[in-house]
Amino acid sequence: MNTRMRAVALRAGAAAALAVGLVAVAGPAYAADGPDVAVTPISLHLAKGVKEAKAKPFQVELRNFGNAAASDVSVKLDLSGLKGKVGYVTPDGCTKSGPAAYACPIGDIAADQDVVIGIPLFNANGKKGNGGSFSITAVVPGDTNEENNSADVDVTVEAKTYDLTVWAQDIYADVVADGDEVGEEARTPVAPGGTAPLDSAIFNHGSKRVVGIGYSVMLPAGASIAAMPENCIVWEDVNGIICEDDEVVLKPGEVLLPEISVKVADDATAGVITDGIIDARALEPGATDPEQPGDEARAATQEQRKELVDADEADNQARFDIFVGAAPTGEPSTPPGEPGEGGGGGLPVTGPAAGIIGGIGALVVIAGVVLFLVARRRRIVTVTPDA
Repeated sequence: MNTRMRAVALRAGAAAALAVGLVAVAGPAYAADGPDVAVTPISLHLAKGVKEAKAKPFQVELRNFGNAAASDVSVKLDLSGLKGKVGYVTPDGCTKSGPAAYACPIGDIAADQDVVIGIPLFNANGKKGNGGSFSITAVVPGDTNEENNSADVDVTVEAKTYDLTVWAQDIYADVVADGDEVGEEARTPVAPGGTAPLDSAIFNHGSKRVVGIGYSVMLPAGASIAAMPENCIVWEDVNGIICEDDEVVLKPGEVLLPEISVKVADDATAGVITDGIIDARALEPGATDPEQPGDEARAATQEQRKELVDADEADNQARFDIFVGAAPTGEPSTPPGEPGEGGGGGLPVTGPAAGIIGGIGALVVIAGVVLFLVARRRRIVTVTPDA
């Protein structure tokens, strides 16, 4: 995979698309005292030609809008409504509860935190169109609003094309920027004034390669960009960066790992700085990357460029939080006479960090292991197809 990076000026069209993507996340709403877990579909489309070995994790968000942690959460999946165009991989760790029905443990979801579940789907018969639907229901003891606990997810199979999906891990001091959470169970908060990597990944879960990726990062108040690839520019208006790599080539099942690190403000208080965002879009084919037979992503005609579009832009964005610890003992959080660098603050940590069961990364995806994602702001559990 070609991952050369060059400093380039971001095209106006790509910048506008990324800007639109970054403002798509609404702020949290709060319910009555207690947990309030809402089920919201994210992924809606699947590219024609996606094989079982590289099934796309169809993302569904479980977000706790309540003011108390949700404990012992599980989900019920009913996949019987999927038509012949769409197949699924049985989630590992789930208990079969009926024909094409499963019960899957999730664990705890802290207040104002989310879990993203990815149900692995693929194009079973090589045809596009209406792929049917599946239903998902969150089972939450003590939920204060059960009306938002279920969703029916319609699946549409689009033309054969690429399909970018974006993943990001919460920021902790001991995170490694490798596109997965394996071996990173310590979860040490970042000290005020400290830096840590933003572990993120941009996947191609489609059936065609894509040439050229633009991505942007927006940070909340209380944090700033400490380091970024040379092909990025600072986006001061939203406290973030915009990046372009017009030479990267992502084949189906491959991943791009941006190298970005974040600095926590010197005056940040212990807690959680919420709702950082990373968003990705495909660029036009790079002029230095010659067309290859059968690859529409490299074609030069305007008609072909119009036809090859992202199969599902709804999952091109991921959110992440920054967990902040206390200032070092005996040292003020802001040195005397020096101004702080941001608002900091954030909500106090109201629930324990979840344990990590599995991981996601380039080697996992390229090897064809299909994923059942469970993310506490991207906590993950791997699955494999039935034997």
